[in-house]
Amino acid sequence: MTAGPSRHEPVLPEAVVEALRPCLNGLVVDGTAGLGGHTEALLDAGATRVVAIDLDPDAVHQLARRFRDDPRVQPIHASYADLPQMLGAERPTGVLLDLGMSSRQVTTAERGFSFRLKGPLDMRFDATAGAPAARLVNRLPEDELAALLRDYGEERRARAVARRIVASRPLESTTQLARVVAGAFPGRRRLHPATRTFQALRIATNEELEVLDQGLAGARLALRAGGRLAVIAFHSLEDRIVKRAFRTWAGDGAGEVLTRRPIRSGRTESRRNPRARSARLRVFAKANGD
Repeated sequence: MTAGPSRHEPVLPEAVVEALRPCLNGLVVDGTAGLGGHTEALLDAGATRVVAIDLDPDAVHQLARRFRDDPRVQPIHASYADLPQMLGAERPTGVLLDLGMSSRQVTTAERGFSFRLKGPLDMRFDATAGAPAARLVNRLPEDELAALLRDYGEERRARAVARRIVASRPLESTTQLARVVAGAFPGRRRLHPATRTFQALRIATNEELEVLDQGLAGARLALRAGGRLAVIAFHSLEDRIVKRAFRTWAGDGAGEVLTRRPIRSGRTESRRNPRARSARLRVFAKANGD
């Protein structure tokens, strides 16, 4: 059963607008547009044109409906990793990447992202392409599964979790997997025992870290001289990649890191929107001559 859609609230909208304010008179790319919260904030701030990209066909459909009367917005079904090829000779003044899942994906049981809602073990951002998470869960050897949980989920009990998963195969639903994983954690815990396992499987299923590396390089290449790239990460794996890339670019003279430390949500936003608690925004400005 699908949970009813809730009002989408983007994370750090004011900070995103301020980061990209110098870019609003040119083409701005919302590379992970989701339901369009950041796109709307940029338009309200005066953006003249936004290309709203998402890998999820359902999200693109929702974007097209939401902005059907606004000629400034162009929804596109694509991966932000393909930005240079997608834009061709056109060069944006600003690019935004809001990494991770959208609220709609999490609350739609059939997508398989939530360990709280019963659904298939899918977890694909684009359900029309690639293999679902079930293939990893039910086919990976125990050693490879443990390495995946450790590397992508930073799961300390990766070996114990992998052992239980392999012993319980085949697994078909999200809630079934969550129960199996919980068995590897004695006692009560503040964080749901399946949180890191689901993160790891989602990242691996969508090759998120590889896509992020490719997308950052592509955004730098596509940006107009003096343009800005703003990236919101939600866990340390993503944030380390963004931080390392920005520092390397700055060291090579390709531009300037505008955020000495990542911008975090304030107490008010974190209370209103729990997803914002782990969000970290970093901003890079491309050199005028690059």
